Amino acid sequence: MQRAPFSCLLLLGMLVTSAHAQRDTTARLAGTVRSSIDGLPISGVMIAVKSSRVFGVSDSTGSFALGGLPEGRQVVRILYGDSLSYEHEMDLHGGKTLNLAVLLDVVTAQLAPIVVEAQTLRADRSLVGFYERKKLSVGRFYTLADLAQRPAPSLESLLRESGIQVVCRVGSCLPIGSDGARQCVMALFLDGLRTPVAFLNTVRVEELAGLEVYKRGFDVPPEFRSNFRNNCGAVVMWSRH
Repeated sequence: MQRAPFSCLLLLGMLVTSAHAQRDTTARLAGTVRSSIDGLPISGVMIAVKSSRVFGVSDSTGSFALGGLPEGRQVVRILYGDSLSYEHEMDLHGGKTLNLAVLLDVVTAQLAPIVVEAQTLRADRSLVGFYERKKLSVGRFYTLADLAQRPAPSLESLLRESGIQVVCRVGSCLPIGSDGARQCVMALFLDGLRTPVAFLNTVRVEELAGLEVYKRGFDVPPEFRSNFRNNCGAVVMWSRH
C-alpha cells in the first residue's frame, strides 16, 4: 500500500500477556497495523513511546514490536510518513506485553478515531471485531472498499445479493432469515447495538463503513445472538462516524 496523507486512526488495546523473560521488569508492545478501508496490512507505520527512545516500524505484514519500555501510564505515539497521526495514554506493565491492533485510515476522512479495550465485548462490537470475524469466512462481509465500488447501492439490493429474502410491504422492507426450522425476521444491529428492524428502511449505504450478513441463526456470532429466543440470522452494520 502506498503512503498517503491519512485522516484518522483507530487504536485498539489488546490482551496483556506475560513477556518471555521472567525477570524482565520492562514493558513490551507488539501488534499489527491494518487499513480501516479494506483490512489489509500497512507497512512503514512508526509506533513509539513518548517517554523513551524506543520505536518500532510495521513490516510488510503490518507487524511491529517494541521492547525495553518503561512501565506505568505512558503516551504511545503512532506516526505515518512525516506526520504525527495519533497519541493515546495507556498502562504498560513491567514483565508484560501489551498487544495492539491498529486500524489506520490513509485515504478518506470518513472514519473517526476510537479507542477500545480488546478481548472484551466492546472490542468485538467495533470495526476491529468486523475484520476479525471476516477472517472466519462465515457470513457475507462488505468492507468500506467493497461498498465504495458499487454505484449507489441500496441496502435492500446488498441483502438480496447476499442471498437474503427481503419482503417489502407499504414502503417497509424486512429481511427474512432462518432459525433452522422456519423463516423469520432477522435481527438488525448498528455499531454493535440492537436496532428495531424497521430502521432498515432508513439506512444509507454511503454512510456505512462495513456490513455483515448472517442468513442463518447458527452462523450469527455469540456477541450478536439473543439469549431468550431462537436466532433468525442477523444484519450487522458499522457506520462511518
